[in-house]
Order: sequence, then structure tokens, then C-alpha cells
Amino acid sequence: MSFEAEKKNLEIALTGDSLITRHLSTYREPDFLALRDFLHQADVRFTNLEVVLGEAPDYPSEYCGGNWLGVPPYIADELSWLGFNLFSTANNHGGDFGTGGVLSTLRELAARRLTHAGAGENLTKARQPAYMDLSPGRVALIGVTSSIPHGHAAGEQRQDMIGRPGVNPLRHEITYHVRQDTMDGLKRVAEESGIAEAAAQRAKYRKEKPLSEDEYKFLEAKFKVSDTPGIHSAPSPKDLEDILKWVRDARRQAEFCFVSLHAHDSQVVNTKPAEFVEIFCRAAIDAGADGIFGHGPHILRGIEIYKGKPIFYSLGNFMMQSSTMQRVPAAMYQVYDLDPFASTLADIWDARLQKELIRQNRIYYESDLVRMSMKNGQLAGITLHPTHLGTESARPQQGRPLLAHGEMATKILGDLQQLSAPYGTRIKIEGEVGTVELG
Repeated sequence: MSFEAEKKNLEIALTGDSLITRHLSTYREPDFLALRDFLHQADVRFTNLEVVLGEAPDYPSEYCGGNWLGVPPYIADELSWLGFNLFSTANNHGGDFGTGGVLSTLRELAARRLTHAGAGENLTKARQPAYMDLSPGRVALIGVTSSIPHGHAAGEQRQDMIGRPGVNPLRHEITYHVRQDTMDGLKRVAEESGIAEAAAQRAKYRKEKPLSEDEYKFLEAKFKVSDTPGIHSAPSPKDLEDILKWVRDARRQAEFCFVSLHAHDSQVVNTKPAEFVEIFCRAAIDAGADGIFGHGPHILRGIEIYKGKPIFYSLGNFMMQSSTMQRVPAAMYQVYDLDPFASTLADIWDARLQKELIRQNRIYYESDLVRMSMKNGQLAGITLHPTHLGTESARPQQGRPLLAHGEMATKILGDLQQLSAPYGTRIKIEGEVGTVELG
């Protein structure tokens, strides 16, 4: 007799960001319970845990990921009830409540024996793969984030100094390509204002390497002369190699290896991921990953099949319940010019929606639940099942997923079809289900 894992067959259910703040197990709509059934049918059920478990378990950080997301520990039980068994903790909210919040999240997940990757007591632990042992095979996950508020990244440990708990960072460098006349104008501004002299002093103090003749640093931003203006980015070589080291390690230690990437970063068009994101995802596949689970911008982005492996650049929002948080720091009120003692939480969300009109765009409340099949260790199928988060619903219900139907389902699938086309990915739509055409 042989081991079942030798067949290398695996069924995976994928979602994007789960920004969950409330109970789930109390609801009974058929289109909600259908999602639970769908998840439970798969071997691996993945989501990005975009909250801190512990409901303000430590002092709020000075820098948050847009909001301080501390939630009660029972939220982990609710996600487990829904079916999830694999989590990424690498995202821009992992450090909202400092190192204490990071450790609290890790403790709560460990207490429930839920597999998670992307945060740790120090940088090595944050970078290392998490492993889940299943009858169909051993599954490895490496969690990474390129969206990193100041102070959220994990720090390395030495023999004589403890490391810093935090998330697994993928930093990057942006270079702005401009024409020669624009570059000349930047240099004039820098000379006249004193920026150039201050920059020269900093460079000397830091012992920075000199730039090439066609490059220039202006207010810490790097510019390069080019006949084709635009924004270009590349991953930090050190972060890239450190992360790929663990991808190669996991490839040897498990039947299946996946990478989760949380990346808000985009090119000029918000629906297209930043250049460094594409570079990183393809490099992770080259290093041995079987697929990339992307999320972060809270909207759908395209699907690329690279060397027979899937890259989901963003799976959008599976849940988005930040508008019904019950406690936030005083700093959150001040962001919207509200008196933290006279105002209430509802005042914050009213002000936020008025100030950030993009949050009312329906694309933030539409997504897809993905079913991915692997046979003999190879990608065998991808189906897309459209969901909505109460697109037109009132605040108390908006943010919790239901299966989408009719014109809404067709629209969501059509959006993903268009987003994926630039990567040469074809999606066939039949009724309310999309199928990625392979081969």
C-alpha cells in the first residue's frame, strides 16, 4: 500500500482579506451557509487574517494600517466555524497594537491549533513556513507583506539581543522615470531651495553609494532620465533572497508550497499590481511555490498562470467589517477632526465615508471565492464563484459575504475576466461560475 499523499491531489478554497469584527455563526441565509459548505468541501481553506486577536491587547501603535483593528479572540473561533484552516498574518494591520498585539494573535491561533504564517516573535520566525499535515499531503505556507506601517516589521534576533515580534516584510524601491527637461527642473528646484545641499550632507554622513549620471535623488525619491516616463519598482534584494530561501526550503519539506502576499501597491492604474509585486510573485514560483495567494488592495486584480502555476494578484475582500468596530484609539477620531470625547464610533465612519469617497465604490464589496484543484502535483482546475458583501446594504450588514446571483454575478466574473486578460489568462463564464482555461 502507498501513502495517499503520493498522489499529490489537493483541493483548495481561496479567499482574500478577512477583516472580521463580529460573530458569523448566528446567521442562516442560504447564500451565506452555501459559502460555509463550499469551504468545508476543500482540504485547504485559506484567508488573510487582517485583524489583531485580543481586542486592544497592548498599547495602540503610533502607526496603524489605516485603522486600529483589535478584535475579541472568539473571532478565530468564528473563522474556524466557517471552515478556514490556513491563515496569513502578514499584512498592514498585524502590528496595530505593537509587539504585544502580534504575540496575542500568535497565542490565540496556536491555542486553537490553527495553521498560520507571516508573523513571528522575530524575523526568522516570521519568515519561516508554516506546515499543515493533511491526508492528501503536507502543505507549506509562507506569509509576506509589502504593506508595512512604520514599526510593524519583525526584527532579527542575535545571541546578545532579543528580536522584535512583527510581520514578514518585503520592502521595495521605487524609481520615477522622467524626461531630461523634467530632471533638469528638479535639479534647479533642489539647488535654489537648499534641498541639494542638505541631500549631499546626508549622503556623506550615510556613506551612500553614488548614483549613476542619469539618476538623481530628490526629497528621498529616486528619479531616472528616460524617454518613457513612468513609475518602476523592484523588490529589496535582501528581503527577496531571504524570503525565497524559505520558499526553496519549503519545497523540499512538503508536497505543496504556497506563498501569501499582502500588497496594496499598484501601478498608475489601481487595478494593476506594482511592478515589484509581479517580479516577486514570478520569482517565488521559480523558487518552487505552487501558487501565490494575493490580497491587500481590497479589490480584485487579475490572475496570471505563470509556468503552469497560478498567481492571484488580489482576491479582494472576503469580509470587510471595519465600520462596526466597537473601540478605536483617540488618534482615530483626530484623523477625521473629531473630538475623541464628544464623538462616537458612528461619527467616525460617517466622516470616513465622506472623506474617502472611494470606499463607497461597489468594487470594494464584490469578490470571488476560488476553488483550485491540483492533480499529480500540477494545477488541474480553477473555478470562480462570485460573492458580494452587501453591496447596497446598510452598515450593520454590509461587509459579510453572500453568494452573488444574476447580473451582479455576471458583472463580477466579467470584471475579473478583463483584469486577467493582460496576463493572457482566459476565463470562461457559464451561468454564475467562471472557469480559468488551462493549457
